[in-house]
Amino acid sequence: MSTGARYVTDLIDACERYADRPAFGSGAWVLTYSEVLDRTYRLAGALADLGIRRGSGLACVTAGNPPESLLVRLAAHVLGARLTHVCVGPTTHGLDHLLRDCAPALVVHDTPVPPGPGARTGLAALLESASAREALPVEVAARDEDVARVTYTGGTTGRPKGVASTFAAMAARTATRTDAPGSGPLTFVSTDSLSQRSGGRCLEQLRVGGRSEILHPFGTREFAEACRRLGPAATYLTPSMLYRLLDDPETADGVPGLVRVSYGDSPVHPERLRRALTRWGPDVRWTQGYGMNEAGVLSRLSPADHDAAATDRPHLLGSVGRPAPGVEVEVRGAAPGATGEVWVRSPMVMAGYRNQPALTAEVLHDGWLRTGDVGHFDADGYLYLDDRVKDVVMVHGANIYCGPVETALTRHPAVARAAVVGRTDPLTGEAVCAFLVAAPGHAPTEEAAAEACALVAAELAPGQRPTAVFWLPALPLTDRGKPDKRRLRELAAASQEQEQEPK
Repeated sequence: MSTGARYVTDLIDACERYADRPAFGSGAWVLTYSEVLDRTYRLAGALADLGIRRGSGLACVTAGNPPESLLVRLAAHVLGARLTHVCVGPTTHGLDHLLRDCAPALVVHDTPVPPGPGARTGLAALLESASAREALPVEVAARDEDVARVTYTGGTTGRPKGVASTFAAMAARTATRTDAPGSGPLTFVSTDSLSQRSGGRCLEQLRVGGRSEILHPFGTREFAEACRRLGPAATYLTPSMLYRLLDDPETADGVPGLVRVSYGDSPVHPERLRRALTRWGPDVRWTQGYGMNEAGVLSRLSPADHDAAATDRPHLLGSVGRPAPGVEVEVRGAAPGATGEVWVRSPMVMAGYRNQPALTAEVLHDGWLRTGDVGHFDADGYLYLDDRVKDVVMVHGANIYCGPVETALTRHPAVARAAVVGRTDPLTGEAVCAFLVAAPGHAPTEEAAAEACALVAAELAPGQRPTAVFWLPALPLTDRGKPDKRRLRELAAASQEQEQEPK
């Protein structure tokens, strides 16, 4: 006799076990565990009335980060529905394609959505309908082999791809965590999109009886106040959030109440990270996770690794750590110690890309996933990422990887952040184009840009030096906090057109 997916039944059990504890909320709005379970059952009943059942597609499209979307996620899991959650922001693109690709039977939304398949209902109307129902327990219909979520990639190098993950894979991702923010009395301060990593972290908090405070949008002062009020606190930060905290005089030397930080999602500048380790002090424990939608976590840089990096092994801050428990990582296509493509095998790997069998077959081979990242292991088993396979500029037919160029540019004291893309060139095919953000206290001058480019030529090779450089107040970011390379390519192309216009 089949039973409900463990990922879901464990969450239900936790809601029953920790009934009177605060579970999650935002500001004055806080739900206890028993209230979370009560509302989940009511929402599951309301969604069932609208035709949602095991295997149904359900899309939740929200503006910002309403905490109620976590209740929709829980209700969808109980019913065994295939959930796609999108938090719409200034950089969201491809929503029309996404909603057609995931083929929802129902779209729940609190912001306008384009026409497409599936019925529509407002989030507020759904919540009101659910509140009028009796909170009758709903049997967990989800099974381990069912697709729990279809999460769409950022689309920075093309059209967003739907990553299908089963309930079994979701359970495996939870099982690999060694720094769960709910261990002990910590409050998890959620800073990121609930449709991405932070949503999963909030559910991990539920599993262990912890509390989550949902903060959105991220602001350094609001974040510091939440940590002070609810600490001891844990959080997840993207590099851009960390930089903002370091650049704000109020938080540059630490955040009262914050004792545990995990970070990731895009490369972090080692020197700025070391500054945070030093200035925020030894009471803050740091963990880096290298992961992706398609595979969950691959490797981690542990708190002990960060302690070592702050003293006598600073090179570790350029690493993404060692493979996580139960995860196999290989660097293929290269001799031992040399650079090659990173492959991963674990129970967390996706079932495949939705509606893209050819692409799925291209990246999945005998249980192994091609990550598209280029990296190498050192003698101690630490993994270093050198670039993305596709994040390259083709100059005279040669691959110029963007990552090393960006790292070299940010070694200049005037450069806080750098992003490199290619733009067409009649002589070389493509040319290296760099976008820079000035560090606090430094002016964005042509002289500083030339000096930063000289560092590239000196550290890498003259042919990798950017031939076009632009200063920006800030890099455009995707909804996940990564540099939006698609937008930067558009800016590079537009600048080229302006250069070619008759004077």
